[in-house]
Amino acid sequence: MTTNRNGTGITGNEPGSNLDQKLDSLKEKAKGFVDQGTEKVEQLKERVVDVKDQAMAKGSAFLDRATSMIKANPLKSVIIAFGVGYLGMRLFRR
Repeated sequence: MTTNRNGTGITGNEPGSNLDQKLDSLKEKAKGFVDQGTEKVEQLKERVVDVKDQAMAKGSAFLDRATSMIKANPLKSVIIAFGVGYLGMRLFRR
C-alpha cells in the first residue's frame, strides 16, 4: 500500500491511484520540458552575448580606423563630410 498526497493509504487497485500516477508522470514530463527550455534559453543568452561582444569589437575597430584616417587626412575628411551633408540636404529638402 502507498500513500497519496493527503496521507491516506491507497492500493494499486483503486481508480485514484492510476490518476495520481498519470499526474505524477505528467508533472515529471513538464519539469523535463521546463528544464530543457531553461537550457535552451541559457544557450541563446550566451550566443547573444557573444554576438554583442563581436559587434562591439568590430565597431570599435571601425571607429579606430576612421579616427586614424581623419587624423591622417583632415582636409579630405572635411570635404567628404561637407559633400555628404550637402547631398543629404538636397535629398531631404523636397
